[in-house]
Amino acid sequence: MWSETRRPDRVEGVVGHTDVKARLLQYLQTPPYSKVVLLHGPPGIGKTTLALASALSANFEPLELNASQSLRSFADIETLAQSCTHTRSITALLRGDVRPLCLILDEVDGSDPHAQRKLAEWMASPRRRIPILMTCNEVPRIFKGKDVLDIVRCYPPKPSDIASLFPDQDVQALAKQFKHDIRRMLQFLQYGASDPLPVAPHPTECSPDVALVLRQQRYVSTDPMVQANARGTPSSR
Repeated sequence: MWSETRRPDRVEGVVGHTDVKARLLQYLQTPPYSKVVLLHGPPGIGKTTLALASALSANFEPLELNASQSLRSFADIETLAQSCTHTRSITALLRGDVRPLCLILDEVDGSDPHAQRKLAEWMASPRRRIPILMTCNEVPRIFKGKDVLDIVRCYPPKPSDIASLFPDQDVQALAKQFKHDIRRMLQFLQYGASDPLPVAPHPTECSPDVALVLRQQRYVSTDPMVQANARGTPSSR
């Protein structure tokens, strides 16, 4: 996908977000890392790209995890804390270089609330010695008001900022159509428009089993029961 293969690996290649880029670099270049930076804003505007590019530009070894998938319990946070005890990653040790570790947690608002509470405790403890960059669409309630968190609002890039990415396109129209979601713009230009799903009200005045069959009929060309009978499948009575 272009959103991955064309992702910049240095902050100089990230369009827009001038203030956020400067703030991230200042954080990463000023140890000790007593705080954690949380980037929040609409999806697809470059929050993860900002975190990764900033870490690489500051000569860190980024360890990226999808928090919504990986952080589901207290045990997950404890395992993560133990894995980040050292300031250098195993990869850096094997290479023999001195690049320090930077933890990047994506979609932290999708992680389990209990895991978020434990994560906040670990971030504020002296056990944590590495910088952490987190991203989310909406700031979890548990994180609001935490002194250890530096919450940074990310706004979508302006059409003038992204014009260089799409030199042969009507950037204003693309930005309006996809609500400034750069990832969706790239997917549209790479794969074209998706076929729209049929729109119809959900059946309510029937049993759950009947409602399921009726919903399936909207998305398939032939009734599954008709297909089964055509194959000669005996029906149960």
